[in-house]
Amino acid sequence: MIQNELTEWDEDIDASPEAEYEALVRSLRWAKDFGLLFVQCSPAEGERLIERVSGDISEKTVDVLRLDDEIEDLYETVSSFPNRDQINVLFIMGLEKSLVSYIQPGYGSEGDYYAKDSVPKILGKLNLQREKFKDTFKLCFVFLVPRYAMRYLIRRAADFFDWRSGVWEFVSPQDELQRETQTIVQEGDYSQYLSWTSQQRRERILTIDDLLEEGHQSDEEISQLRFEQGNILHANKNHEKAIASYDKAIEFKPDLPEVWTNRGVALSDLGRHEAAIASYDKAIEFKPDDPDAWYTRGISLSALGRKEAAIASYDKAIDVKPDYPAAWNNRGNALYALGRYEAAIASYDKAIEFKPDYPEAWNNRGTALSDLGRYEAAIASYDKAIEFK
Repeated sequence: MIQNELTEWDEDIDASPEAEYEALVRSLRWAKDFGLLFVQCSPAEGERLIERVSGDISEKTVDVLRLDDEIEDLYETVSSFPNRDQINVLFIMGLEKSLVSYIQPGYGSEGDYYAKDSVPKILGKLNLQREKFKDTFKLCFVFLVPRYAMRYLIRRAADFFDWRSGVWEFVSPQDELQRETQTIVQEGDYSQYLSWTSQQRRERILTIDDLLEEGHQSDEEISQLRFEQGNILHANKNHEKAIASYDKAIEFKPDLPEVWTNRGVALSDLGRHEAAIASYDKAIEFKPDDPDAWYTRGISLSALGRKEAAIASYDKAIDVKPDYPAAWNNRGNALYALGRYEAAIASYDKAIEFKPDYPEAWNNRGTALSDLGRYEAAIASYDKAIEFK
């Protein structure tokens, strides 16, 4: 059990897992009326603890309050919990759902945990309601929270946390940590992250932080986790933090081209095109046939007005991946900027060949046709753009 100062609560843990568990069970057996315990653990470890404790203290009534969504008032939620007057021990899972949107996650952002203007309503009420909790509820509360939530509780709900009867930490087995790492890496998908809510993205970023703090990953796994974290931050439009995560990924595994490419895209989104090109060049160094690196490199070159170099870069992408409609479309845009309208139209035609429902390519094609005075054909092209968008 953790007994030291709050600011160091997670730095001096030397109890074995079994000794830690036995201490928790003793505290629950001894608890009378109101009690407040905090357990840092993963959700999976929390479920195992609940099942084991329920069997080991069968003389007491144990129940679980699972918070699936953000709430503002825990007191009211517990008050309406079924049969609460018959419960001796109430495990609470999911409190972090009400904290995540107030934590600024991502590599190098620890200071944001302390922001005074970021106290969630649920914690503000907990700080004010601790006497009310003690007077009303004659049961022992056990909060099961991940590491990041425990830190936040200590810092932002100090009045409520001060009433704790104890704090415990249970680390998941190594094979489970390994599986969770692999799941995050294998399921990672930038387009999927874009479809997530901001809350989901923050929660995944914080989960990755916790995994990394548990340690025991290989350099490649650390790099992949930081890469996924960077992708989520990028999807959240936190480009500077995304770059910091990509840099950390590169520190552990510098030869992953996808990290260099995505780092370049984040730099490009910030308008730092020269740095972005340097990042794409590193990606190409490690994977010369990477069409995405060549394509995004072309975008940055074009943004800098280097249209001929951009066309050459798009051509490299198309050489590797002929059916790359975005590369054909942007190649057409660069040709159009150079006044080469016929060549631009031919490029747009290729984009449409591979993606017939590509409104931007149809629109761009219409503009080039209009500049050539081919207005009927231009209108037909605009009509196709409108059909799809």
